[in-house]
Amino acid sequence: LWFDRLGAFEKEDNIHIFVSFCKRVFNEYSSKVDYWCTINEPAVVATQGYFNGLFPPGKKDSQLSAVVLKNLLEAHVQVYHTLKKMKNGQRVKIGLVKNINQFDPWRRWHILDWMICNFANHFYNDSTIDFLHTGVYKIRIPGLAWIYHENPQAVSATDYFGLNYYSHNHLQMQFSFQEPFTMKYREDDILTDMPYTIYGEGLYRAIQSVSILNVPILITENGVADEKDNCRELYIKRYLYAVSKAIEDGFNIIGYFYWSFMDNFEWAFGYDMKFGLFAVDYKTQERTLREGARVFIDIVNSGK
Repeated sequence: LWFDRLGAFEKEDNIHIFVSFCKRVFNEYSSKVDYWCTINEPAVVATQGYFNGLFPPGKKDSQLSAVVLKNLLEAHVQVYHTLKKMKNGQRVKIGLVKNINQFDPWRRWHILDWMICNFANHFYNDSTIDFLHTGVYKIRIPGLAWIYHENPQAVSATDYFGLNYYSHNHLQMQFSFQEPFTMKYREDDILTDMPYTIYGEGLYRAIQSVSILNVPILITENGVADEKDNCRELYIKRYLYAVSKAIEDGFNIIGYFYWSFMDNFEWAFGYDMKFGLFAVDYKTQERTLREGARVFIDIVNSGK
């Protein structure tokens, strides 16, 4: 709260506070932890907190959203280089964790749907990947956000890329600066509780897109909110097939984490979303393996 009152990542001047915090934590645990994540899902923080206003601080300012994302990425770069100079810094692996969510046109024949998807992908996905790849952060969306930032130290300022992936969205253009698009779902889409659609091939697409950074890919989150346990098995099969296909095709994937082992507190959704392989009774703390999770056990045990 005190950091938020200072302006949090709305202000570049606050980055040094975050760097100081990271140094303190790293100094304490660097001998015990091999893989470090500086920031989790910076684009989610920027868009949901400052563009859509769905997460704290609940603002709707597209230009400010682009500034916050820039500052979060800059914070990652500064933390990365600071920790690398500390004891154990060269031994451990330090990375950024990014949620990739593709935006695809609702009407593939409609140029305006393609245009809004290009803008959405440019902001949400490409700006981060390009910054780590080239050292240049730029967002140019007329009427919404316009920003340019350079830091050559961003190039390869990550030992691995932490990839979070769940699904994609179909967007339809609408003429409003406040809400320039609407999300649409097809009749044959299988919706999860979030609601995301089951879209296993999107994980392969995401792996392809981040491979340009030429660093190992660690799949840090992939899972489904499914309280009735109707589609968890299908989800796991499709997404792990995408991972196996990517490995077969030569992509450098060094690990996979299902999200999540147990039901969790999920951002603004609280405890409503049931991601866990194990269901949790929050009154008794009893944990029960979901039937849809058994296929994950079988795949792990098979070693394939």
